[in-house]
Amino acid sequence: MRPRTLVFITMVVLCHSPVRGQVLTNALPPSQSETQAQNEQSASSSSVFLPDDPGQEALPVAQPEPLPQTGVPVSWKADRETWVGHTATLYGVEDFHYRDYVLRADKVVYNQETSELEAEGHLQMSGGPADVTLTASRGDMRLNMHTARFYDVIGTAGVRRAGRALVYSTPNPFVFSARVVLQTAEGKYKIIDGTMTNCRLPKPDWQLLARHIDVAEGHASSTNTIFKLFGVPIFDLPYLRHPVEEGGRESGLLIPVISVGSSIRGFTFGEQAYLVINRSMDMVLGTEYYSRRGWAPNGDFRYKGPGLDHLTVRWNALFDRGYNEEVEEGPQAGQTVHVNQGGVDILAIGRKDFSPDTRIAGNVEYLSNYVYRLVFNDNYWQAVSSEVKSTAFYSHNDNGFIPSVRAGRVQAFAGSTPGDEARILHLPSVRFDVLDRPMWTSPLYWGLGSSIAHLGRSEPGFHAHNLGRFDLYPHVSVPIVAGGWSIVPEGALRVTFYSGSQTPDVTGLNAGVPSVSHDPLLRTYGEASIDIRPPVLARDFTLGRWNRTVRHVIEPELIYRFAGGIGSKAQDVLLVDTTDIATDTDEVGYSLTQRFYLRPTVDRPESCDPVEVEHPCRPRPREWASWQVAQKFFINANFGGALIPDRRNVFETTLDLTGVSFLTQPRNLSPVISRVRFEAIHNLRLQWDLDYDPKAGRLGADNVYAGYSWGETTIGIGHSLLNAVDEMGSSASLIQSQQLEPFLEIGKQSRVGFNLAANGGYDFVHGALQYAGIQAVYNWNCCGLTVGYRRFALGSLRDETQYLYSFTLANFGSVGDIRRSNSVFRDSSAPPRY
Repeated sequence: MRPRTLVFITMVVLCHSPVRGQVLTNALPPSQSETQAQNEQSASSSSVFLPDDPGQEALPVAQPEPLPQTGVPVSWKADRETWVGHTATLYGVEDFHYRDYVLRADKVVYNQETSELEAEGHLQMSGGPADVTLTASRGDMRLNMHTARFYDVIGTAGVRRAGRALVYSTPNPFVFSARVVLQTAEGKYKIIDGTMTNCRLPKPDWQLLARHIDVAEGHASSTNTIFKLFGVPIFDLPYLRHPVEEGGRESGLLIPVISVGSSIRGFTFGEQAYLVINRSMDMVLGTEYYSRRGWAPNGDFRYKGPGLDHLTVRWNALFDRGYNEEVEEGPQAGQTVHVNQGGVDILAIGRKDFSPDTRIAGNVEYLSNYVYRLVFNDNYWQAVSSEVKSTAFYSHNDNGFIPSVRAGRVQAFAGSTPGDEARILHLPSVRFDVLDRPMWTSPLYWGLGSSIAHLGRSEPGFHAHNLGRFDLYPHVSVPIVAGGWSIVPEGALRVTFYSGSQTPDVTGLNAGVPSVSHDPLLRTYGEASIDIRPPVLARDFTLGRWNRTVRHVIEPELIYRFAGGIGSKAQDVLLVDTTDIATDTDEVGYSLTQRFYLRPTVDRPESCDPVEVEHPCRPRPREWASWQVAQKFFINANFGGALIPDRRNVFETTLDLTGVSFLTQPRNLSPVISRVRFEAIHNLRLQWDLDYDPKAGRLGADNVYAGYSWGETTIGIGHSLLNAVDEMGSSASLIQSQQLEPFLEIGKQSRVGFNLAANGGYDFVHGALQYAGIQAVYNWNCCGLTVGYRRFALGSLRDETQYLYSFTLANFGSVGDIRRSNSVFRDSSAPPRY
């Protein structure tokens, strides 16, 4: 070794710190005490921990992340608690929370490691997915496995407890009691030696007793179940499956229909099967047996999809074995004939929305025999309805451009004789409509109506098939609003082509029935109109005594309309719908409408939004009365030659004024119409529609509907009078009708306590009571008894007396023959009677 190398090594060893293995900085995380001591030393003397070299940085301290928490948090509130290891003994437990369950008991022993729990003394448990509430003497639970065992139990599903009060979250809660209840999983229970009911506590009207009841997936099932009513055993059910959840449905047999009260049907026995297809669809299939007539199958299908999508199909039929009747008049007088009044009635109503602007919808009905409806329909208004209408359409709205396809069928029965009917078909009709829209930047608005249709019409002595029609109807308007005036001039051109036509029977040799011609027809005409509405006149009147202000408003309106180019060609048009009854006209229509508004003069801030209390809003005025009087003056009295004298003529210009046909001769003045609406008194409504013909000097129609409600009682009356000219228009030949229809309703059919409904219809022309019905209901806690009487007197075809009854168990079913169709109480989904 060289001398200089030896000297260098010697100097390094003597002058430097000892060379040894370096210890890793912060090899292990310091304990909590060490960390606290280091922090204290750092606060007192931070220079000790500074590195020798100011540019040197210490390595970061590695802190391990805490382990994620496992299990479900548990909390409680108790008067006293003691701990032995992981086991807590709680006394006077008020709220023991686990998930959405709440438990109360005098004593609870809970193990944190196993989540086992034992409770005794006034045990109460509530919560869970079905709002289950249990009251038991004692019980043990395994919280993490959702298993439990309770003794001496009274429980409910669909009832929430708010303090000491019970809040029913469903209208028909599931209530049970048991010697032992086993919870096998979340939402699954086994009831041992127990009862179940849907009646509200504490005294249920009916109960079902069984040794073993399984509650799972929203239903309860049991075998060998005893049904008790008011504590008395009634009958035994070999198998029972009952829904637990609100809106729950179960497939099975429904309660049989037993009726003995119809003079036409005789004794009635029926049964139906209910089938749940899926969450959106269900079906009822069944049949009834009329001892005097035969078998009557029936059923319905229901589908409810997203939004407004739905489909409902109902069908009723009767395989009538008929009866023998002696003919009193006609060629077969004195002979005995066999009468069969059976038939089929099928109704389907549905809608499907493909998008907010595209949908398909329909209302389709098939009736094989009008007599079947007249004799066997339980609803009076449906029984006397002589029209069967079916319509199905597809439409798409693209910013006001509306293409559509429509198929329709109208069947109107003129009497009970087979074949005495009229049929009108639209199979199909393709339309393209454009809603009124501005024409570029001009003040003009334009719109369009167009269609291509395949039509048909048939009635006794007249048949027109395979009729094609093309219709084009463009129109423009110029709305003008200034100084309170509203003036709307409008012009249009209409072109309609028919592949066939008719030859009218002007002389009456064929009883006014036209003959069909295969000659095509082109109808072109123009029309112009102007709608003038002057400024509204208004005046306020203060009623200081009643703190009210009455505003009287007068709204005049004047309309002039001209249509020309059709002439007598209107008589050659085959009449199918309102498109075909256009005629030449030159007319002036005028009307005067008076409205009365009522408003309190005293502001009531409590009725406003609490945020806007500083600026109290004024109550809105209420329209409590209105009266409109209108008439038309025809400058062209014979409508361009379209009018046929001594005939009932129905034109487009008369339909928007009155529904009563009045054109039998050329005339300049139409009947005067009056429309009165009165609602000045709270819960009092009056509607009076009157049509007076000054040329004939008689009322064409006089209809009054009035009703008043106070509390749970509604009373009302309806009066209808009609004087319509017959088909040939003779002054002595009138179709007259005058009926009086009173009604009374006290309470509702589902209200607890006593409820009553009555109505009827008396015909003054025939001097007979056509219809009368009365129904009394008394409802207890969850069951009800209904008795009723109904009377039909619809000529010789139907003279029927019905004695009705029904006993209903809430959320279970009903025994009897009172249904929705023959109930005297008003259907809540139907429009008001007045």
